[in-house]
Order: sequence, then structure tokens, then C-alpha cells
Amino acid sequence: MEKNGKLWKMACIVFAASLLLGTLAANLTGKNGQGSWELYFTQVGDALKQQDFARESYFFYVLRLRLMEVGAIWLLSMTAFGSVSLWASMGWLGFTAGVRISLGTMVFGRTGILYFLCSILPQALFYVPALILLYARGFQIYSFMRKQKDWGQYRRIRMPKDILLLLITLLCLLPGIICECYINPLLLKVYF
Repeated sequence: MEKNGKLWKMACIVFAASLLLGTLAANLTGKNGQGSWELYFTQVGDALKQQDFARESYFFYVLRLRLMEVGAIWLLSMTAFGSVSLWASMGWLGFTAGVRISLGTMVFGRTGILYFLCSILPQALFYVPALILLYARGFQIYSFMRKQKDWGQYRRIRMPKDILLLLITLLCLLPGIICECYINPLLLKVYF
């Protein structure tokens, strides 16, 4: 149990460090391309106001994208690259969050933080528990394989529980995808 606590502390450190790195990257490179980011945010705002996209096709696009992300992390966590995939995906989440916060603030000023919050809420309320389940499972496999090094034994003991955990993770993702496709554009349309 103590080792899992260390893993979660390391995970928080990786996320925070990558968030800081994303913020620095956006601030150091963002000023050169600020005009292009303003154009991007303007186009996103115009598309939301005009609703130029078909919601059903957008839903299936986001569904496919999220399932590929979860599937890749899920499958990679069962390989020798499991720990690397967990750390890399956690670092990427922090990095992209830092970039989005910084660029939103550069383009919109103080309301950029509100833009960031509107762009991740309410789907984050569903995605965060799904990611916690996904990472917890990956860390369990990582800890088990470091001790036992017997995939057959792991499969007999944990695989039925892992499949149930995958279903719960997907059930957490589905409302998040619905929020991302239908509620999030409305929030951005109202505020921006």
C-alpha cells in the first residue's frame, strides 16, 4: 500500500511538472504565433455561433478518439511499456492543460481561464474518474508485475476484475463524451 502511495505522489509530480512545462512552452513560443492562435479561437467561436458542425458526426468523432486513447492506454499498460505509457499519458495531459490555459489567457486575457474551464467542464467531471480508474489499474499491473513477473498468474487472478473495471471506465467516459459534444459547445457559445 505504501508503494501505491508513492506511485500516486509521483503521478501528481509528473502531472504538475508537465503542466508547468506546457505553460512555459506556450509562453515562450506562443507570443510569436499569437496572431494564429487568435485566429484559431475566433474560428472556433464563429463555428460555435453558426453551429457549422453536425453534432452527430462530431459525437462519433469524439467517441472514436476517446475510445482509441483509453484502448491504447489500457492495452499498453498490460505490456512491458505499461509504466512508460502511464507516465507519458499523464505528462501529456498536464502539458496540454498548461498550453491551453496559457494560450487562452494570452488571447482572452483574464477571461482565458474562464474559457479553459468552459472548454473542459462538465466533461471533466466524468473524465477524471475514468482516468483515475484507468491509471489505478495500470499502477496495479505495474506493481504486480514487478513482484510476480508471471502474466499467467495475473491473468487468472485479476482479468475478470479488469474487464469489469474497463466497463465501469467506459460507463464513466460515455456521459463525458455526451457532455463534450452537446453541453460544452453551448457553454462556449454562451460565454464566448
